[in-house]
Amino acid sequence: MRTTIDLSRGVRGAIAIAACAFALAAGQRLTTAQGVAPGAVASAERRPQYDASGQLQLPDDYRRWVLVGSSLGLTYAATSGGMQMFGTTLMEPTAHEHYVRTGTFREGTMFALVMQGVGTGALPSRQGQFASDTHIVEMAVKDSTRTPEGWAYYNFGGPMGGGYRTAAAPQPKAACYACHVEHAARDNVFTQFYGLLNDARASASAK
Repeated sequence: MRTTIDLSRGVRGAIAIAACAFALAAGQRLTTAQGVAPGAVASAERRPQYDASGQLQLPDDYRRWVLVGSSLGLTYAATSGGMQMFGTTLMEPTAHEHYVRTGTFREGTMFALVMQGVGTGALPSRQGQFASDTHIVEMAVKDSTRTPEGWAYYNFGGPMGGGYRTAAAPQPKAACYACHVEHAARDNVFTQFYGLLNDARASASAK
């Protein structure tokens, strides 16, 4: 009787292994059919979330997104007046994966712009500057279901602006959108400032 039970378990185990192998093979075929290279892992697309009033919610994990560019003192203004800040641009990982693979910004693409103060004089450094405390967090989102222009821009404030807001309404078109339309290198995105993103795309295209 014990021999029969062990054999039954062995048969069930073999069937389970075969089923897993079949599912994996089917998943690989589907992934390839969708345009992802064989062996690559296609992540589920992440989309922006809105509250009941239609305001964009600030994602909890934006600080862990993919770094695509950094800058010092970039501004829309014609003069360099005002406080100089470091700007760190982060991109939602599944949108980053899509852009690197296709060269396009899909619907639902999200960027976070983290504006930080300029630090200096901290030991052991004797000179130079670094990004210090966060002042303001902004986001750019491509979502034509919410805005007819496709892209919208949001300001979530920060310590410099009285504290973070968990949700925000789109900024007026004149505040951000107009400049992006006129000067962005690709689809309203300032890819001319995002060397890491350009390098990732070029590396993927070369394979």
